[in-house]
Amino acid sequence: MTALVLAADEAWAHVVATQPYYTFRSGLPVERLPHGSIEEAQRDAAVGRSIRARLDAVDPAGLTADDRNTFALLEHLSGDWSMAEESWWWRFPVAPYQSYELALYGNQVLQSFSPAGPADVDRYLSLASDIAAWARVAREKLAAQGKRGWGIPHAALDGFIATVRGHRDSAGSWLRPDPRRLGPADRGKLADGAEKILAGEILPEFDALLGYLSGPLETTGRTGLAQYPGGEEAYRHLVASNATFAITPEEVHQLGLEQVAQLGEQMAEVRAEAGFDGDELAYRRVLEADARFHAAAPGDVEATYRRHLRVVEPVVDQWFRVLPKAPYEVERLDPALEAGMSFGYYEPPNQQTPVGRYRYNGSGLDTRSQINAAALILHELVPGHHFHLARQAEDTSLHPLRGQVAPMALGAYTEGWGEYAASLGFEMGVYADPWDRYGAYQHQRMVAQRLVVDTGLNLYGWSLERAAEYMTGATMESPRQVRTEILRYSTDLPGQALGYRLGWRKLWLLRERAERALGAAFDVRDFHELVLGAGALPLTAVEANVDRWISGATRLT
Repeated sequence: MTALVLAADEAWAHVVATQPYYTFRSGLPVERLPHGSIEEAQRDAAVGRSIRARLDAVDPAGLTADDRNTFALLEHLSGDWSMAEESWWWRFPVAPYQSYELALYGNQVLQSFSPAGPADVDRYLSLASDIAAWARVAREKLAAQGKRGWGIPHAALDGFIATVRGHRDSAGSWLRPDPRRLGPADRGKLADGAEKILAGEILPEFDALLGYLSGPLETTGRTGLAQYPGGEEAYRHLVASNATFAITPEEVHQLGLEQVAQLGEQMAEVRAEAGFDGDELAYRRVLEADARFHAAAPGDVEATYRRHLRVVEPVVDQWFRVLPKAPYEVERLDPALEAGMSFGYYEPPNQQTPVGRYRYNGSGLDTRSQINAAALILHELVPGHHFHLARQAEDTSLHPLRGQVAPMALGAYTEGWGEYAASLGFEMGVYADPWDRYGAYQHQRMVAQRLVVDTGLNLYGWSLERAAEYMTGATMESPRQVRTEILRYSTDLPGQALGYRLGWRKLWLLRERAERALGAAFDVRDFHELVLGAGALPLTAVEANVDRWISGATRLT
């Protein structure tokens, strides 16, 4: 085996061993749930250093095109993993997005567990105890962060408490395994053991965590990484890691200001085209009151999405040579999940459900504008996430690290492609109606303002009030959604939201570079195949692939 294959195999083995989502998807038994401890971070860092040492033995110049892509992914992952011990301190374990995986473990691993014998019963009870360990480690970590000057912002505290309380309340439903394959004795051991762990370990640890959050923890009146010791350096790392190419927070902030202003001008042009002579705020009130932009029922939401898809479908082969084999569909979310989601999500096809689905939010329709529906469905389905994620799932030649891990780990590619795909609607004829064009610009500006607000909060020390004022002026989001977003940027996932617009911009810059270099020989279908055919990659690798294609070193078949 080559050093590159050994490095990829080591990385994949580490992911399967430490991340239950991938263990579960691989059909292997989950032996342990993560606790979120510093020791786990140290193990991640050790694996990262080991992989980087393997890569040092590889000469990139001698690699095939496909191996160069694998090398680039391993460089990115190993770089992030090598920083795991340092970055452990930068994240509050009880923040909503940071602790989301705990609910995933409870629902996916514990609730669906179907033990077949005594060994499975013991494994299940050990996994149940891991839930209690997570709560204990979270409390210990918060205390350690406080001693380092990393106090929880007051503004985020209520949300953190609500998140922990939600996990506590859900724990009882997680501990309901299917005992039908067990004999009477093992069934009794399972039921008794689960009840004892719930009452004696899980609930007491969660109560202790809630008590800590309500009592002696260190807090701060500010938000954002800039306030903390080493916070600026942490944020600079997060920006580069999420972008997957070299860019500074200062450059991101300036880019955001310019793009928000440009999109504002484009929206003004559409208002003038529609014959409206008032300002944006007045136009916003008109849109909010117009029944055309509010669905009366969930079925109307679906009908709007399908109408836009019907415009794309007849012309999509003019932009793409290869289409996913899997069909796609629009389907409402489980109503029980809708309160916690702004819009919805794309669900890739799998063996059980071989259809890519956009699961949309059908609640709160009286306040949920549909003016950006065209841009949203292009982002989520055609030619957005479905064209990327379904194709990547269908490519069995990819190493599982690239086929499964890369799309989740590389948000600038995955979400950047979704944004780029939505912007294709202008040239594909989807936004011929001024209302849809206005909604598409509005959608883009919502994403672009993140470049300003995320950096404002985490680098320049903006207050929540200043961030909320800026975001309110650049979006049509409700005050509640604005607050949720800015807390996400500043206290939960700093830097993560930048990938959407940065990825969009990088893909367009690369396309324009290829168009200039190739002139009449440029075919947009070739460009799209070059970007999509290899699957998710760091954008530095995408750029290198485009440059080799321009130079003639890479030929598409």
